[in-house]
Amino acid sequence: MEGTNSVESSGCTKRLKNSGEEEQTDRITEMPDFILAHILSFLPTKDVAKMLLVPRFRHCWTLIRSLSFDSCPCDEDPTSDDEDDEPYYDERFLNLVDNVLARHESSTIDEFRVRLRFNFFYSFSEFALADPDVDKASREERMASKIRTWVHFAVMKKVKVLDLDLLGRCLSEPEVSYKLPNFVLSSDHLTELKLAGCAIFPQGHVQLKSLKRLSLNEVILSEKIMDQVINGCPFLGELCLIRCYGLRKLNISNPTVKSLVVVVEPHSVFRLRKSCPKVVSLAIGGSLQYAHLEDVSSLVDASLSFSNRFICALTKYERVKMLLKKLGNTDSFAPCTWCILVLTIWKLTNQPCPSLCWKFLALKISLTKWHLPGICSLLRNSHCLETLTIDVYSGNHYIFMNPEAEWIQAYDFDGRNFWNLEEDSFHCLSHHLRIVRIYGCITEPYVIELVEFLLKNALVLETMVISTNKSLPPDRDEIYSSAIGSPMNHFTSEELHEFSQKLLNFPRASTRAVIHFS
Repeated sequence: MEGTNSVESSGCTKRLKNSGEEEQTDRITEMPDFILAHILSFLPTKDVAKMLLVPRFRHCWTLIRSLSFDSCPCDEDPTSDDEDDEPYYDERFLNLVDNVLARHESSTIDEFRVRLRFNFFYSFSEFALADPDVDKASREERMASKIRTWVHFAVMKKVKVLDLDLLGRCLSEPEVSYKLPNFVLSSDHLTELKLAGCAIFPQGHVQLKSLKRLSLNEVILSEKIMDQVINGCPFLGELCLIRCYGLRKLNISNPTVKSLVVVVEPHSVFRLRKSCPKVVSLAIGGSLQYAHLEDVSSLVDASLSFSNRFICALTKYERVKMLLKKLGNTDSFAPCTWCILVLTIWKLTNQPCPSLCWKFLALKISLTKWHLPGICSLLRNSHCLETLTIDVYSGNHYIFMNPEAEWIQAYDFDGRNFWNLEEDSFHCLSHHLRIVRIYGCITEPYVIELVEFLLKNALVLETMVISTNKSLPPDRDEIYSSAIGSPMNHFTSEELHEFSQKLLNFPRASTRAVIHFS
C-alpha cells in the first residue's frame, strides 16, 4: 500500500515509503542529547560509562549531571575474617572514575557521590610509624591525591550535592582520617554536603553561602570549627552529626537551623546550649547517658533512640529521665523500643515518670510483654495525647538473656492478662485520644490485647488504622537502625482472618470509632 501510513510497535515507528521499502526509526535515538543525558543520570555511573559502546550514546553519556561511584560492593561482608586488614584499592575502580571525569563535558553537575574505604593508617598511625611500610604509605598518599582531584573536579563543576563517604562499610580511625580540602568549605553552589570518615580543619573562613543540609558521619572537628561551620552557612536548615570526634558542646546560634540529628557515643558528649532558638526538630540516638540538654524550648518534635549497647540493667536511668523532662513539652515524640523498656523499669520498681504533654506519639518497637508496662506508663503520663502510632517489628529479644537483665524475672507477670489488671483511668483515653495507627507485624504476641484495651477504653476515639505495611518513613534510619531489627512482615491468610474476626468482635467505648484494616 502506497502513502505515508505508519505503524507503531515496541517504541519504534515504521514508515512505508512509496517505493515499498520499510524504514524503521528508533524513537529513543531521535531524542535530544539533554533528554538522553537526563535518562542516563538514573543509572549507576559504571553502567552509564558502558554506553561508550553504543554509537548514539557515545557522546551524550558525557553530559550526565549526576555522578556516583561506589567501590564497596553491596555483597561485601564487613565481618569477614580477613588477615590483611589494609584497605584494598581496586585499580579498575580508580581508572573508571578517572576516565569518566576526563570525558565529562557538561559545564555543571548536580550530584557527585564517592564511596570508598580509605584512611592514612600506614602513613600516620603510631603502629605504622613503629614499623613503616613505605609501599602502603605511598599508596595512601596516591589515593589522597586522587580523592582531592575528584572533589576539586566536582567543585569546579559547581556541584550542588557532594557526598564523600570514605568509611565504606567500616569504622573510622580518627587519627588517620582524610583531611577535607579547604576549597570545599568555600563553595558558593553547594546546597547539600555529606561527609563520612573525614577531618575538617579549615584554613580561613568557612563560606558555604547556599548550603541547606549538612551531614557529618564520624568526622573529626573541634567545637570551635563546628561553630565556624554553622555560622558560615547562612541558609543551613538541617544538621546531622553521627558519632563525630572532638565535640563536647554544641552551640546552635544560627537561627536558620530547624532540624538537628545527633548520634552520641562515649567519646562525644553533647551539651545543647540554650542558644538553640529555632531548632524545632531534634533526634538523639546512641549512648543517651552522654547526652545533655539545656534550653530546647522551641522544639516541636523529638525522638530518642538507644544504641544496641542497651542492656536493660536495674538502674535509675537518671539521664533518660532528664531528657524526657526536657522533651516532654514537644508536640510530637518518638521513642525507640529500648526507651519503652526504661519506662518499664521505672514502673516495675515504682519510680516516678515525668508528666508529658505530647499530642502525637510514634513508637517503633519489637513488642514483648516487658514493653507493656512501659507503654502503659506512656499512656498514663501523656495527658494530652491525641494520636498514637505504633510500628511493630519482629526482632530478637536477646537482651533478656543478658546477665544484667536477670533481675527482671523477679517481676514476672501474665502478659496476656496485663491490660485487664489496669484499673486506674487514663486521662488521654478519656478526653483526647482520637487516632490510633498500628502497623507492621500486627500478629505478634500482645498486639491484639493492646488493640482490645484501646477500643474498650478510648472514649473519644474516631479512627483506628491497622495495617501490615510499614508506617514511619525512613527519615532517621541512622537513629533507629541500631535499636530495631529488620522488619519481617510475613503473615498467612489464616492469621489475618483470625485477627480481623477478633477485631470486629471487640466492644468499642466510642460510638464514633471507625476501624480500617488492611
